[in-house]
Amino acid sequence: MYFGEVFATFLLFLFIGAFFSPLIGGCFGVIIVFTILVGLIVFFSLNFVWFLLAGIVIYASSFVIKLIRWSKLPEVNEYLHAHPNSKLEVGVACHNCGSSNLNNQGLISKTGKLRYYTCSSCGTTMFRFKVL
Repeated sequence: MYFGEVFATFLLFLFIGAFFSPLIGGCFGVIIVFTILVGLIVFFSLNFVWFLLAGIVIYASSFVIKLIRWSKLPEVNEYLHAHPNSKLEVGVACHNCGSSNLNNQGLISKTGKLRYYTCSSCGTTMFRFKVL
């Protein structure tokens, strides 16, 4: 009975480790998290579905938090209105340090339509925008 759940958990963490291993400590971190998860499943006699459901809830709540933070950022026109010294002849500068080196980042992925700019020098989050 436990073999199927443990094997499914192992495959899930292999998939997670392939894409997200730098975020959770590399391969060693994936092995530790996998071992803890299998131990919890065996110790508490829990079904794998509950862990999957908890993972979905955690992912959805983190997505909602990111979306709320993104929506609170000003748009380009609001940013320039609040910081008129940031407007350059060709682009926008950081209001914190004055640097014109900006990073264009996606909210969820590198190619996502919900995007925001951060300063390369000081890391200040500046404004948001949508790609059409």
